[in-house]
Amino acid sequence: MGEFLDTPDWESAAAWVAEHEGTDNYVFSKQAVNAYIARQAFPLLKRGIRINGIEPGPTDTPLARANEDLWLGFAKGYNEAAGVDFLTSRQMAETLAFLCSPAASGVNGVSFLVDQGQVNSGITGSFGQAFLG
Repeated sequence: MGEFLDTPDWESAAAWVAEHEGTDNYVFSKQAVNAYIARQAFPLLKRGIRINGIEPGPTDTPLARANEDLWLGFAKGYNEAAGVDFLTSRQMAETLAFLCSPAASGVNGVSFLVDQGQVNSGITGSFGQAFLG
């Protein structure tokens, strides 16, 4: 991942991806963003800046509704079993507002899963399989 993050511009990043099988997909892009956030935590903190991110779970948006089977379908069983609705854009915004607030002043270099526990429930086996991309 470090080699990819070291690419200086779009063209060289695209060339790197073309040369490395299995990196031209959604999962790799999420891994790259998470690695970037972690990697930038220290250098930015030295400048008084914190960096964090969120990994949104299935979120009810017009785009997600237009592609409901793809974007919302894999969470349907989990949501029904847990008795919860799909996440909303507001819930994502509220998580980001928290991360930018003084309440999260000690949080830096972290990517938060905002998915009502779906991925971790899958990883631990408390509910089916984790959706990992």
